[in-house]
Amino acid sequence: MVLQISLPNLKSLLPHILRTSIFFLRKFYDIFLLNVDQLDLLCLNVGMKHKNITMKTIAEKAGVSITTVSHVINKTRRVNQDTKEAVLRIMEELNYRGYNSKKVNKIEYVGVIIADIREDYYVATTKAIETVASDMGISIIFCDSQDDPEKEEKNIKMLLDKNISGLILAPIEAQKMPESLADIDIPVVLIDRQYENHDFLFIGINNFYSSYLGAKHLNNKGADRIGFIGYSESVSTIKQRILGYKSFLMEQEKETGNAVLSLSYHTEDSVPLIKNFIKDKQINGVICATSAICYEVLSALSDMDQEYQDNLRIITYDDNRWFDFLKVPVSVISQPTAEIGTAAIENLISFIEQQSHKDTLKRELFFDVSIIDRL
Repeated sequence: MVLQISLPNLKSLLPHILRTSIFFLRKFYDIFLLNVDQLDLLCLNVGMKHKNITMKTIAEKAGVSITTVSHVINKTRRVNQDTKEAVLRIMEELNYRGYNSKKVNKIEYVGVIIADIREDYYVATTKAIETVASDMGISIIFCDSQDDPEKEEKNIKMLLDKNISGLILAPIEAQKMPESLADIDIPVVLIDRQYENHDFLFIGINNFYSSYLGAKHLNNKGADRIGFIGYSESVSTIKQRILGYKSFLMEQEKETGNAVLSLSYHTEDSVPLIKNFIKDKQINGVICATSAICYEVLSALSDMDQEYQDNLRIITYDDNRWFDFLKVPVSVISQPTAEIGTAAIENLISFIEQQSHKDTLKRELFFDVSIIDRL
């Protein structure tokens, strides 16, 4: 059917057409004049049924870090009152109640396997993972592999028997991936450490560059004989951190030979080894690969002459509250653990929902580190 309108009839309709057009133009103009905050909130409200509000959403809206939002929600650290009120106000505006997706609520359990519960890094990261998962209504099953490959394999098999929907894993050995992961049919996200050959998503930091920055910091503070204390290079993070440390020394033409001490994870008393290392290599600066190793170094230093305590400059990974009260100052290579943990669980849930984890390429998501200077 073809609708025919005569010219006289069209003329009679023109006033109505013009009034309708002006009405819609005014509505568009009113929306256009909304300030940015109002427009953002309007978009969020319109898309609420399609997009879950996360800690990242709140952080971006409030102009703060995800770490700050996490501290406000979990009351884990003191936050400036004005900042706290701003975050709480944004949470109320966005009607933050955690994840309400029906699809997500079908996920009952997610597994998390860490390498060493003693490390501050894993305590902070798993706290962030649990917080986000709890908001989603998901239960977390935690396992500690205690840096033991056999126990790691047992943990993976046990979690798979529990019918978990996804796995977050900090691997033990870089060279050897457990057989149970070879044909795994659930999403896997790696944190902190990774295998040399894998097709999972890795979330962490650039360990090579972070250690390079640590060595540079010590050098800027007057250390010209810098050593490195870590665990076996079979751990991917240790290997990369050693390479970054050596790269800085070579760049500065300050190669001090093999100024690397590799401790065994299961050695009961590392103090004598550390004391001999400091004396034999005559180092006046040291990078501690983990916070647990830093504790061992401080224990060794307390049993050495005052000269060593006064002259040795120390930098370690991952901050701790008690560092501010030490007689020996310790600088820190700070990793954004809250952001890493949040990104790990949110990406895992996304893979589960979209069933898009069967990629064939290794992927890496790096977060920036920062230096906390106490030297």
